[in-house]
Amino acid sequence: PAGNSALIALREDIDSMQTYLPVFRRELLRRHGLDVSEFFEADRFIPDMLPAVRPDVAVLLQHDLFNTSFDVFAREISGSIDSSWAREVELLLKKPADIRSAREKIWGLLERPVFQRVASFVELAVALYPLTMNADQREYLFNAGKVNAPVRFSRSGSNDTMQQFLSAAMEYLSEIAETSIEVPINIIRALKEIKRITEIEEQALSTLQQDKLRFYLLQIARRAGENG
Repeated sequence: PAGNSALIALREDIDSMQTYLPVFRRELLRRHGLDVSEFFEADRFIPDMLPAVRPDVAVLLQHDLFNTSFDVFAREISGSIDSSWAREVELLLKKPADIRSAREKIWGLLERPVFQRVASFVELAVALYPLTMNADQREYLFNAGKVNAPVRFSRSGSNDTMQQFLSAAMEYLSEIAETSIEVPINIIRALKEIKRITEIEEQALSTLQQDKLRFYLLQIARRAGENG
């Protein structure tokens, strides 16, 4: 959507990629002490020269930097390819795919807690909005000085602002519930959402899932090497 700075920055990176990648490739060769003019035709590295450089450099110099298929990589080379060099290149090309696979498994662990928490915050906001619009003291909801903080996070390092918000929301809703003969359904729903958020905050993943998450992160770090 318009105004999202993260998406704007991503779009700018994608648009400028084709402009700057050839410059980076040239600089890479310069830092290896090579004459750039002998290896490039216009802004493209000469494909037949790829077997003349190290496998890790060759992967970075391929025309499609995001290619992970060795068949596509070798298709542009008309000469013979050393088998040991080809094996190293193939292993390097597989690294992004391995990292992508580990990321998908990590997201499989985190997707439900993340979406559940976001959905709970949305439901909480929807439930609170009509209540605050009808209140005489609207600032009371976010006034942390008046809150006894009935909602606490046991996990260290919790976001203090988030804790104050949830505590204030709980206090506000509890006050309305105590002074009302009939408790509106919005209040009941909001209280349930706060409880759900705190439960997610306490521990989103089981012990087994935490072990899996650490394993996948270590797999990514091992594949990425120095770039991890």
